[in-house]
Formats: sequence, C-alpha cells, structure tokens
Amino acid sequence: MEDMAAIAARLAELREADTGRSVFGSSTHGHTTGGPVDPALLARVEELAGVRLPEHYRAFLTTVGDGGAGPYYGITPLADALAWITDGWGAEVLGADSPLTGDVDFTELLDGPEDWEEHAALLESDPEYEAGFERLKEEYLGEPWCNGRLPIAEYGCGDWYFLVLRGPRRGSLWVDCVVGGSGMYCLEVDFGTWYSRWLDDTLDRVGRDDFAPENAVYSVLRHGDNPRYRVVPPQED
Repeated sequence: MEDMAAIAARLAELREADTGRSVFGSSTHGHTTGGPVDPALLARVEELAGVRLPEHYRAFLTTVGDGGAGPYYGITPLADALAWITDGWGAEVLGADSPLTGDVDFTELLDGPEDWEEHAALLESDPEYEAGFERLKEEYLGEPWCNGRLPIAEYGCGDWYFLVLRGPRRGSLWVDCVVGGSGMYCLEVDFGTWYSRWLDDTLDRVGRDDFAPENAVYSVLRHGDNPRYRVVPPQED
C-alpha cells in the first residue's frame, strides 16, 4: 500500500511549488485536503456497503484528508459521494456486488469503427448506430452497473472516477464515461497507485512549467495501467 505520510509530504511540496495555482482544479482546492474523515460518516458508509472500504482509499480519508486536492476536479468528499449514490439510485446499491469484470466499450459492443472520425460520422449519418448508443447509455446508467461502487473524483463532461467496493474487481479504480457515450473502463490500479502517480506527474510538470494538454487516446486512463491509454506522438512537419 502507498505510504500516506509520503503522499501528504509530496502534496505539501506541490502546494509550495504551485503558488500560482496553475494545475487544473487547484484554484478551487488550493492543493489542500479536508480534515480526516468523520468517523461516524465512515462507519455509516461501511455499514451501507457491508464491507470495509478498500485500505488504500480508507487510509487516505483518515490520514491525508477527506476530499480536496487530487486529479482533475479533486477528490470528492465522502459525504458528497454518498449523496451522489443516494440521490441517483438509493443508498442500498452500495451493499450489492458490482458485476464489472472488464472494460465496457460501447463502440466495441456495437461493432463500430476504431477510428474516432469514422465513429463520429456514423453517429451523424446512421440513426440505428446512434440509437444503439442511446440504448447502451440507458442500460449502463442503472442497476446493476451502479452497484457496489463509490464516486471519488470528477473528470469533467459527465465522466467520473469510481472505486469498486464489492464484487470481483473490489479495490480497483474505474472511470464512468457512460453519459459521454463511451462506456466504463478499469484503470487496472488501486486508488493509492493512481493518486501517487498523479502527484509525481504533477510535481514534474510544475517543475518544468509545462501545463500543455496531453494528446492521448483514452486520456481518462492516464496514471493507470490500462493498455487502451496511448500517448499520440507529435506529427513531424
């Protein structure tokens, strides 16, 4: 498991290095986290889930802080994560196993083209292809795909990172891109690994004063081990 004391120290280093708050999201959270999670809230979530939260995430909440500094829009406070689940599907879904085992890619399920431009053109020109995506979105926005998981960070444009609490992939980090029409993907790492890699990468970018957007395929999978993620080399003139 990642050393949470080391993570807290590197987070303090980032706070000192990025005084101009150039890192995305830092203008809101200021590279700070909330205090340790409320023990009563933690106990409530674990009671609803029927399991202890995955250790790496639990250690972060209890030692580094409950919400705040983190990838993209930052780590979602536990109370907000619980409210998201409760308002969307009801708290009882936390106590059911997630059926997820591997990536759910809508384009693959519909035998669509790998090329993004061809895919986009089909969505515009083929009503049946478009309807297929709408059916998949409706299916994967509900049960059982919402079961046994907790949102932990917002990527943007409707995409969210979540941690599986129950089921065959317990402890793994995923990104939900259903609203955007892509699917659901496993980063193939746990919370601690993902957060630590983001922290190291962000410290490096601040040191180089490099905040240019990354050109990558499946950029939402950055800082994970899913082979779908690929950096696109710059084209030569």
